[in-house]
Amino acid sequence: MDPALNPYSPGAGLRPRDLAGRDEEIHRFDVLLRRAGSRLTSRSVVMTGLRGVGKTVLLNELADRARRDGWIVGKVEANRSKGGRAFREQVSQTLNRALREAKGSWEVAGRLRRALATFKAFSLRTDPSGGLAIGIEIDPERGRADTGSLETDLTDLGIDLADAAAELGGGAALFVDEMQDLAAEELAAVCQACHEAGQREAQFYVVSAGLPSLPGALADARSYAERLFDYWPIGALAAADASDALTRPAAEAGVEWSEVAVDAVVDRSAGYPYFLQEFGKATWDFAPGPAITAEDALAGIQAGTDSLDHGFFRSRWERATLVERDYMRAMALDGDGPSQSGEVAQRLGKKATAVGPTRAQLIYKGLVYAPEHGAIGFTVPGMADFINRQPA
Repeated sequence: MDPALNPYSPGAGLRPRDLAGRDEEIHRFDVLLRRAGSRLTSRSVVMTGLRGVGKTVLLNELADRARRDGWIVGKVEANRSKGGRAFREQVSQTLNRALREAKGSWEVAGRLRRALATFKAFSLRTDPSGGLAIGIEIDPERGRADTGSLETDLTDLGIDLADAAAELGGGAALFVDEMQDLAAEELAAVCQACHEAGQREAQFYVVSAGLPSLPGALADARSYAERLFDYWPIGALAAADASDALTRPAAEAGVEWSEVAVDAVVDRSAGYPYFLQEFGKATWDFAPGPAITAEDALAGIQAGTDSLDHGFFRSRWERATLVERDYMRAMALDGDGPSQSGEVAQRLGKKATAVGPTRAQLIYKGLVYAPEHGAIGFTVPGMADFINRQPA
């Protein structure tokens, strides 16, 4: 079949043709948008799950829906790597774009003018040379978002943005991907801004995505975080939804999957959206057509597995040092886990305290995470199987 018509798109954050299995989350967010239009307060959102389950795709979908409703929307990706931009700088830059767009659609007066002035004060703390250009000359709002404390300034900015957006019956939202990579003080600032906005019934929300360790990190940042957010676990797709993710895009192109072929790919992918896209793409490229058979699916699974091994998995494996790889090999004996940290140390013939720095470095690199105290798991499904296939 023509590869130029291949409807499957494996990749980081690439939206599949059919966003199967996420109707409930989209509906819940649409309810939040409608409530905001009636000035009814909701909680901010934290989506958690392993890599490859489609958190970024869903986050982008929700951000697009907010923009279409006329909201002020900013989106950032947290980055703890050396040389990565600070969270405050990222917030300034993404909201600068959003406010320039708002300025083109709204009359620059009243609450919007005040929000622009507050943003000017916030951005001056990021860039003291003059702040970010918003397209009009406006003086910073003294006493708003200019203290240098991210907790105070993000709160002021969020509330003033929400007040401006309320004039058009909408709200303001900051979408944060990979939020587990924010520093503790940055997480605390997010919590404080959401808490204060909720108490004032200001329609400012943070919608975030991160690894399953994120709720614990938020609770460490603020003891009330478990009551501050709606937590949405994002996992693998149910079999019926995984089947739809394969068959619907193909049907739009006039191609039919055999039931056996669908079952083979759904089973091998374990319902993980990224794997479905990888296997679907490889199967399409292999199949002569006009239909996709079980033989095509088996060939696609093999080709897709090779692609995952050489890219998705190996890129992570090669980021680990030899000592870190030994630690992950010990984890892989439990499959996708999670493993008990003490047992991993025993397998390595060491005390838990001796391997603690290795464990911490793997968490920092995003290769593993701590689902609960004393446990450790891989951040990507299927990593254990990949490791067990590697030569010692």
